[in-house]
Amino acid sequence: METEAHYRRMLSWSPADGLSSIMKSKYLWDSYWTDTYLHLKQIVSDPVTRPDFIVADFFADAAVKDMMVEFGVPIAIVWPQMPFLMAPVSYIPGQPGFQVDMSLTSEHASIISRIRNEMVLFWALPSLLRWMNWTKAMRKKIGVMHKSPSDPKHDYLVLVNSLFGLEAPKDLPPSIVPCGPILSDSYMELDEKHAKFLQQHQRVLYVALGTHIILETADVVKILEGLIQALDENHIDGVIWAVGSSPRKEFPRTQKFARAGQPTRTLDDLLNQEDSDLMFPLFAPQRAVLEHKNTMLFLTHGGSSSANEALYHGVPVLTLGFFFDQLSNSARLRSAGVGLCLNKLRYTSSEICHGIGLIVGDSDGRFARDVKRIKDIARIASKRKHLAADMIEQSMIDEEYRFHDGREIHPRYLQTADMRMSSWRAKNRDLRLLALGTSLVVGINAYLGYCGVRSLLTNAYADRHV
Repeated sequence: METEAHYRRMLSWSPADGLSSIMKSKYLWDSYWTDTYLHLKQIVSDPVTRPDFIVADFFADAAVKDMMVEFGVPIAIVWPQMPFLMAPVSYIPGQPGFQVDMSLTSEHASIISRIRNEMVLFWALPSLLRWMNWTKAMRKKIGVMHKSPSDPKHDYLVLVNSLFGLEAPKDLPPSIVPCGPILSDSYMELDEKHAKFLQQHQRVLYVALGTHIILETADVVKILEGLIQALDENHIDGVIWAVGSSPRKEFPRTQKFARAGQPTRTLDDLLNQEDSDLMFPLFAPQRAVLEHKNTMLFLTHGGSSSANEALYHGVPVLTLGFFFDQLSNSARLRSAGVGLCLNKLRYTSSEICHGIGLIVGDSDGRFARDVKRIKDIARIASKRKHLAADMIEQSMIDEEYRFHDGREIHPRYLQTADMRMSSWRAKNRDLRLLALGTSLVVGINAYLGYCGVRSLLTNAYADRHV
């Protein structure tokens, strides 16, 4: 019930609302830390089960970083996008996933937009301070007193399941490695019903809006009316909408829908595939559907896996993002030129139909050109999963040999020198201060010398005339 409440809360959330309104979700996910920490500690503290390395999803990063601090186990954290609060750069305002208007960089953003994005965390400060105190108390309750590493730069490995071309390029420390799209070399093939549907339809729209997203009834109606309108206007000739049993709860089965030249049908009729152009499987072999030549467009929530698969298989997208990386991915996909995005709070059925028409019609060929460009980049970038595996192995080797007789001989090999230096030395503030002092001394001496020479010349001139 709490999980469902979380997803319903996120459906109505807008980044413009700030972070305070969704802190309940933050408390929900972070409350799992205690169980995760205790079970990990049990595994790591036992010499029989202690791992040499831990690879963790970013949702479990706090407990895993504790294992690194307490037991010295090297770790890698996998993020679906460039991590927030890490490796910040001045030309990307705010934090990824929490930008008010999804301005990917400051290049074309107004000064008002940049200020609003930078202020997101500031306005949430009271809520964040309460959360920090709650976290501290939760950790203290089971005897964890050390701070979890949270510096913008770090010496543990961060693997980003994304790629430049989708992500806005930025300067990165050696510990952050873009290695996406991380995809299997093989995937489930089309079954008979999907293969038959795709064979019988030449311009298919594939719809998948996430496993956990439970759309409100009004949204279901709006989306389906937009799809039917796109069918009637011949932008597409078939729709596969993969939707699981949980999201179907809000489907208004008695709602009636009319197609041009066809009898009016209820949604229940459509779910039972009484319209041969509409298919509603509980599950679809997504990658096989996207790879098929007759799949013209992907209506997606913009989750990281779906974004990666769309790019890899070269299918343009119409995104309807709901929260976190879905919103930022939607903006990134649009910026990359591979699709358009809808605003979850303001979209209409006509806007869905119009977007489908623009992308599938592709009058100037720009969508096809950019889809091909990013597809080729993504296919090459997908090889970096092997680099990620190599980086893990390198980290394990480094950890094994950088100690001698229990004494640290070398720092972690991905740790940059500035992490071991004072900010004065790392940022050359001491040199700048020395240069400033030297300049002042030279300037003052030059001025005093000038004043002395001028005085001598003035006196000599006066004596001569006297």
